Amino acid sequence: MAATSSGQAFAADPGLREALDAFRIGSDGQPLTEGAFLALSPALLNERCNGMIESCRRSPRADSAQAVESFVVFFQALVPTLRAEPAREVKATFFRLAPNLLQMAWEDFGDRSNRREEGQLALRQLEALLLEVASVRLAPAESDLLFRSLDQLATLIAGGEYAMAKDVVATPLLAILRKNRVARSLFRLMEVEVALQRYIKEKLGYSTPQIRLPDDVAALAEFGPIHIFDEEGADGEMRRYLQLELPDIPILTDIVVHIAEDAAGEKRDLRLDGLGSVKLDLPPGLYRIGLGYEPEDGRDA
Repeated sequence: MAATSSGQAFAADPGLREALDAFRIGSDGQPLTEGAFLALSPALLNERCNGMIESCRRSPRADSAQAVESFVVFFQALVPTLRAEPAREVKATFFRLAPNLLQMAWEDFGDRSNRREEGQLALRQLEALLLEVASVRLAPAESDLLFRSLDQLATLIAGGEYAMAKDVVATPLLAILRKNRVARSLFRLMEVEVALQRYIKEKLGYSTPQIRLPDDVAALAEFGPIHIFDEEGADGEMRRYLQLELPDIPILTDIVVHIAEDAAGEKRDLRLDGLGSVKLDLPPGLYRIGLGYEPEDGRDA
Protein backbone atom coordinates (compact mmCIF):
# COMPACT_ATOMS: atom_id res chain seq x y z
CA MET A 1 0.00 0.00 0.00
CA ALA A 2 1.16 3.55 -0.64
CA ALA A 3 -0.06 6.70 1.06
CA THR A 4 -1.95 9.07 -1.18
CA SER A 5 -0.56 12.52 -1.93
CA SER A 6 -3.19 13.90 -4.27
CA GLY A 7 -5.38 15.81 -1.84
CA GLN A 8 -7.70 16.58 -4.75
CA ALA A 9 -10.84 14.94 -3.37
CA PHE A 10 -11.10 17.04 -0.25
CA ALA A 11 -10.01 20.56 -1.20
CA ALA A 12 -13.47 22.12 -0.92
CA ASP A 13 -12.58 24.73 1.73
CA PRO A 14 -10.77 27.75 0.18
CA GLY A 15 -8.32 27.86 3.10
CA LEU A 16 -7.54 24.18 2.66
CA ARG A 17 -7.07 24.62 -1.11
CA GLU A 18 -4.64 27.46 -0.44
CA ALA A 19 -2.73 25.36 2.09
CA LEU A 20 -2.53 22.41 -0.31
CA ASP A 21 -1.33 24.59 -3.18
CA ALA A 22 1.33 26.18 -0.96
CA PHE A 23 2.71 22.73 -0.17
CA ARG A 24 2.25 21.05 -3.56
CA ILE A 25 3.64 23.76 -5.86
CA GLY A 26 7.41 24.03 -6.18
CA SER A 27 9.43 27.23 -6.40
CA ASP A 28 9.35 26.91 -10.21
CA GLY A 29 5.56 26.96 -10.24
CA GLN A 30 5.39 23.28 -11.17
CA PRO A 31 3.83 20.53 -9.01
CA LEU A 32 6.27 19.40 -6.30
CA THR A 33 7.18 15.77 -6.93
CA GLU A 34 8.31 13.33 -4.27
CA GLY A 35 11.80 13.30 -5.79
CA ALA A 36 11.99 17.10 -5.68
CA PHE A 37 10.80 17.10 -2.06
CA LEU A 38 13.47 14.57 -1.09
CA ALA A 39 16.11 16.73 -2.78
CA LEU A 40 15.17 19.90 -0.87
CA SER A 41 18.00 21.45 1.12
CA PRO A 42 17.54 21.59 4.91
CA ALA A 43 16.66 25.29 4.65
CA LEU A 44 14.06 24.75 1.93
CA LEU A 45 12.62 21.74 3.76
CA ASN A 46 12.18 23.85 6.88
CA GLU A 47 10.60 26.60 4.79
CA ARG A 48 8.08 24.12 3.37
CA CYS A 49 7.28 22.78 6.85
CA ASN A 50 6.95 26.28 8.27
CA GLY A 51 4.41 26.98 5.56
CA MET A 52 2.38 23.97 6.73
CA ILE A 53 2.57 25.23 10.31
CA GLU A 54 1.31 28.67 9.27
CA SER A 55 -1.53 26.98 7.37
CA CYS A 56 -2.47 25.02 10.50
CA ARG A 57 -2.59 28.23 12.52
CA ARG A 58 -5.12 29.71 10.10
CA SER A 59 -7.44 26.73 10.46
CA PRO A 60 -10.73 27.20 12.34
CA ARG A 61 -10.26 23.71 13.89
CA ALA A 62 -7.93 24.62 16.75
CA ASP A 63 -7.57 21.21 18.41
CA SER A 64 -6.92 19.18 15.29
CA ALA A 65 -4.70 21.91 13.82
CA GLN A 66 -2.58 21.89 16.99
CA ALA A 67 -2.14 18.11 16.77
CA VAL A 68 -0.98 18.36 13.16
CA GLU A 69 1.28 21.34 13.91
CA SER A 70 2.95 19.34 16.69
CA PHE A 71 3.59 16.47 14.29
CA VAL A 72 5.14 18.79 11.67
CA VAL A 73 7.41 20.36 14.33
CA PHE A 74 8.39 16.86 15.46
CA PHE A 75 9.27 15.92 11.87
CA GLN A 76 11.40 19.08 11.50
CA ALA A 77 13.35 18.26 14.65
CA LEU A 78 13.76 14.57 13.78
CA VAL A 79 15.10 14.70 10.22
CA PRO A 80 18.49 16.33 11.01
CA THR A 81 19.23 13.52 13.51
CA LEU A 82 18.77 10.72 10.96
CA ARG A 83 21.29 8.97 8.74
CA ALA A 84 20.84 9.25 4.97
CA GLU A 85 18.72 6.15 4.25
CA PRO A 86 16.21 6.49 7.12
CA ALA A 87 16.01 10.24 6.50
CA ARG A 88 14.98 9.57 2.90
CA GLU A 89 12.30 7.07 3.93
CA VAL A 90 10.92 9.31 6.67
CA LYS A 91 10.77 12.32 4.35
CA ALA A 92 9.04 10.23 1.69
CA THR A 93 6.40 9.09 4.20
CA PHE A 94 5.88 12.69 5.33
CA PHE A 95 5.49 13.93 1.73
CA ARG A 96 2.83 11.31 0.96
CA LEU A 97 0.96 12.07 4.15
CA ALA A 98 1.26 15.88 4.04
CA PRO A 99 -1.99 16.61 2.08
CA ASN A 100 -3.91 14.43 4.52
CA LEU A 101 -2.29 16.18 7.47
CA LEU A 102 -3.52 19.49 6.10
CA GLN A 103 -6.98 18.02 5.64
CA MET A 104 -6.95 16.89 9.28
CA ALA A 105 -5.91 20.37 10.38
CA TRP A 106 -8.68 22.09 8.40
CA GLU A 107 -11.53 19.57 8.50
CA ASP A 108 -10.80 17.67 11.73
CA PHE A 109 -10.27 13.92 12.09
CA GLY A 110 -13.96 13.08 11.76
CA ASP A 111 -17.41 14.08 12.91
CA ARG A 112 -17.25 12.24 16.27
CA SER A 113 -15.12 13.01 19.32
CA ASN A 114 -13.75 9.46 19.48
CA ARG A 115 -12.54 9.82 15.88
CA ARG A 116 -10.54 12.86 16.91
CA GLU A 117 -8.97 10.90 19.78
CA GLU A 118 -8.18 7.97 17.48
CA GLY A 119 -6.63 10.28 14.89
CA GLN A 120 -4.44 12.07 17.41
CA LEU A 121 -3.35 8.71 18.85
CA ALA A 122 -2.43 7.53 15.35
CA LEU A 123 -0.16 10.55 14.90
CA ARG A 124 1.48 9.96 18.30
CA GLN A 125 2.15 6.32 17.39
CA LEU A 126 3.62 7.41 14.08
CA GLU A 127 5.92 9.71 16.05
CA ALA A 128 6.91 6.78 18.30
CA LEU A 129 7.79 4.67 15.27
CA LEU A 130 9.86 7.48 13.79
CA LEU A 131 11.71 7.83 17.10
CA GLU A 132 12.66 4.16 16.80
CA VAL A 133 14.26 5.05 13.47
CA ALA A 134 16.33 7.73 15.20
CA SER A 135 17.22 5.83 18.35
CA VAL A 136 18.87 2.65 17.01
CA ARG A 137 20.76 1.26 14.06
CA LEU A 138 18.28 -1.14 12.56
CA ALA A 139 19.30 -4.38 10.90
CA PRO A 140 18.42 -4.56 7.17
CA ALA A 141 15.43 -6.84 7.80
CA GLU A 142 14.16 -4.49 10.52
CA SER A 143 14.59 -1.45 8.27
CA ASP A 144 12.61 -3.11 5.49
CA LEU A 145 9.82 -4.08 7.89
CA LEU A 146 9.71 -0.63 9.46
CA PHE A 147 9.64 1.35 6.23
CA ARG A 148 6.98 -0.87 4.65
CA SER A 149 4.92 -0.55 7.83
CA LEU A 150 5.33 3.23 7.88
CA ASP A 151 3.85 3.38 4.40
CA GLN A 152 0.96 1.14 5.44
CA LEU A 153 0.37 3.24 8.54
CA ALA A 154 0.38 6.46 6.53
CA THR A 155 -2.09 4.93 4.07
CA LEU A 156 -4.49 3.94 6.84
CA ILE A 157 -4.23 7.36 8.48
CA ALA A 158 -4.81 9.02 5.11
CA GLY A 159 -7.96 6.92 4.68
CA GLY A 160 -9.24 7.81 8.14
CA GLU A 161 -8.78 4.22 9.39
CA TYR A 162 -7.27 5.35 12.67
CA ALA A 163 -8.27 2.36 14.81
CA MET A 164 -6.97 -0.07 12.19
CA ALA A 165 -3.73 1.91 11.95
CA LYS A 166 -3.26 1.48 15.69
CA ASP A 167 -4.34 -2.14 16.07
CA VAL A 168 -3.04 -3.71 12.85
CA VAL A 169 0.21 -1.80 12.26
CA ALA A 170 1.46 0.58 14.95
CA THR A 171 0.96 -1.34 18.21
CA PRO A 172 2.35 -4.72 16.99
CA LEU A 173 5.29 -3.07 15.22
CA LEU A 174 6.23 -0.96 18.25
CA ALA A 175 6.21 -4.10 20.40
CA ILE A 176 8.58 -5.88 17.99
CA LEU A 177 10.97 -2.94 17.71
CA ARG A 178 11.09 -2.31 21.44
CA LYS A 179 11.69 -5.97 22.21
CA ASN A 180 14.55 -6.00 19.74
CA ARG A 181 15.88 -2.74 21.20
CA VAL A 182 16.10 -4.38 24.63
CA ALA A 183 17.98 -7.36 23.19
CA ARG A 184 20.40 -5.06 21.34
CA SER A 185 20.94 -2.88 24.41
CA LEU A 186 21.74 -5.90 26.60
CA PHE A 187 24.25 -7.16 24.04
CA ARG A 188 25.87 -3.73 23.74
CA LEU A 189 26.04 -3.45 27.52
CA MET A 190 27.96 -6.74 27.68
CA GLU A 191 30.44 -5.30 25.18
CA VAL A 192 30.77 -2.14 27.30
CA GLU A 193 31.48 -4.19 30.42
CA VAL A 194 34.25 -6.10 28.63
CA ALA A 195 35.78 -2.84 27.37
CA LEU A 196 35.49 -1.37 30.86
CA GLN A 197 37.28 -4.32 32.45
CA ARG A 198 40.12 -4.18 29.91
CA TYR A 199 40.52 -0.42 30.32
CA ILE A 200 40.64 -0.56 34.11
CA LYS A 201 43.19 -3.37 34.02
CA GLU A 202 45.32 -1.36 31.59
CA LYS A 203 45.05 1.90 33.52
CA LEU A 204 44.94 0.72 37.12
CA GLY A 205 46.11 -2.89 37.09
CA TYR A 206 42.94 -4.29 38.69
CA SER A 207 41.73 -7.64 37.36
CA THR A 208 38.08 -6.74 38.00
CA PRO A 209 36.16 -3.48 37.39
CA GLN A 210 36.86 -1.40 40.48
CA ILE A 211 38.20 2.02 41.41
CA ARG A 212 39.82 3.47 44.51
CA LEU A 213 38.72 6.98 45.45
CA PRO A 214 40.33 9.43 45.36
CA ASP A 215 43.58 7.67 44.36
CA ASP A 216 42.48 6.56 40.87
CA VAL A 217 40.79 9.78 39.78
CA ALA A 218 43.86 11.22 38.04
CA ALA A 219 44.45 8.01 36.06
CA LEU A 220 40.85 8.05 34.79
CA ALA A 221 40.75 11.75 33.90
CA GLU A 222 41.19 11.03 30.18
CA PHE A 223 38.20 10.24 27.96
CA GLY A 224 37.69 6.50 27.64
CA PRO A 225 35.29 3.69 28.54
CA ILE A 226 35.25 5.23 32.04
CA HIS A 227 35.99 8.85 32.78
CA ILE A 228 36.06 10.59 36.18
CA PHE A 229 36.23 14.35 36.35
CA ASP A 230 35.53 17.30 38.65
CA GLU A 231 33.31 20.16 37.53
CA GLU A 232 32.26 23.41 39.14
CA GLY A 233 28.50 23.86 39.47
CA ALA A 234 26.47 27.04 39.14
CA ASP A 235 26.73 27.50 42.92
CA GLY A 236 30.54 27.50 42.75
CA GLU A 237 30.85 24.06 44.37
CA MET A 238 33.11 21.42 42.80
CA ARG A 239 31.45 18.07 42.16
CA ARG A 240 32.85 14.77 40.95
CA TYR A 241 31.26 12.88 38.07
CA LEU A 242 31.64 9.46 36.51
CA GLN A 243 30.99 9.17 32.78
CA LEU A 244 30.78 5.99 30.69
CA GLU A 245 31.21 5.47 26.97
CA LEU A 246 28.11 3.59 25.79
CA PRO A 247 28.07 3.30 21.98
CA ASP A 248 24.84 2.21 20.26
CA ILE A 249 22.77 2.22 23.46
CA PRO A 250 19.90 4.52 22.47
CA ILE A 251 18.64 5.65 25.88
CA LEU A 252 21.50 6.22 28.30
CA THR A 253 19.17 6.82 31.22
CA ASP A 254 18.22 3.12 30.99
CA ILE A 255 21.67 2.25 32.38
CA VAL A 256 22.33 2.00 36.11
CA VAL A 257 25.83 1.83 37.63
CA HIS A 258 25.93 -0.59 40.57
CA ILE A 259 28.62 0.45 43.04
CA ALA A 260 29.57 -1.60 46.10
CA GLU A 261 32.12 -0.53 48.69
CA ASP A 262 34.63 -3.35 49.01
CA ALA A 263 35.07 -3.14 52.77
CA ALA A 264 31.58 -2.47 54.09
CA GLY A 265 29.64 -4.13 51.27
CA GLU A 266 27.28 -1.14 51.01
CA LYS A 267 25.65 -0.98 47.57
CA ARG A 268 24.44 2.04 45.63
CA ASP A 269 22.65 2.32 42.31
CA LEU A 270 23.46 5.41 40.25
CA ARG A 271 21.32 6.07 37.16
CA LEU A 272 23.08 7.75 34.25
CA ASP A 273 21.80 10.95 32.73
CA GLY A 274 21.28 11.55 29.02
CA LEU A 275 25.02 12.18 28.54
CA GLY A 276 26.06 8.93 30.19
CA SER A 277 27.30 10.59 33.38
CA VAL A 278 26.33 10.59 37.04
CA LYS A 279 27.44 12.45 40.15
CA LEU A 280 30.01 10.40 42.08
CA ASP A 281 29.38 11.59 45.63
CA LEU A 282 31.26 8.86 47.50
CA PRO A 283 33.67 8.86 50.44
CA PRO A 284 37.24 7.54 50.02
CA GLY A 285 37.45 3.78 49.54
CA LEU A 286 37.68 0.89 47.08
CA TYR A 287 34.51 0.36 45.02
CA ARG A 288 33.45 -2.46 42.72
CA ILE A 289 31.54 -1.40 39.60
CA GLY A 290 28.85 -3.19 37.62
CA LEU A 291 26.33 -2.13 35.00
CA GLY A 292 22.64 -2.92 34.71
CA TYR A 293 20.00 -2.32 32.04
CA GLU A 294 16.99 -1.03 33.98
CA PRO A 295 14.55 1.08 31.94
CA GLU A 296 12.77 3.68 34.03
CA ASP A 297 9.18 2.83 34.95
CA GLY A 298 9.62 -0.58 33.32
CA ARG A 299 8.71 0.88 29.90
CA ASP A 300 10.41 -1.97 28.03
CA ALA A 301 9.21 -4.74 30.30
